[in-house]
Amino acid sequence: MNKKRFEIVEELDPANVSGVPDVHKKHYEELGYRPYRMGDGKVKWLTEGEKAYNKTRGMPDPKRRSKKKFHASDGRLRRKRRDKKTLWTFISEYWVFLVMAAITVIVLLICLR
Repeated sequence: MNKKRFEIVEELDPANVSGVPDVHKKHYEELGYRPYRMGDGKVKWLTEGEKAYNKTRGMPDPKRRSKKKFHASDGRLRRKRRDKKTLWTFISEYWVFLVMAAITVIVLLICLR
């Protein structure tokens, strides 16, 4: 089901819905869907279960009480920052390319002499 919230304004007659071919209307009716006009003016095809779900979705659950705990952060505490990459980590990650570059420079120096 779609998680997006919407408000059902009115139920429409399937024969009066425009923009939907008759074949699709018949197919939707066979599957148990009915057309409803939403709060934004669009027509949405819903089953009775989806219609009931969307009516009760915004209501609070009495069994579940959500108590959010307020956590004030202490301004004096700072998070430890991650260490920056050093020269050794750069060399360990890109050693293959550095060796290839060094070989290329050596070959060019030999060829130019």
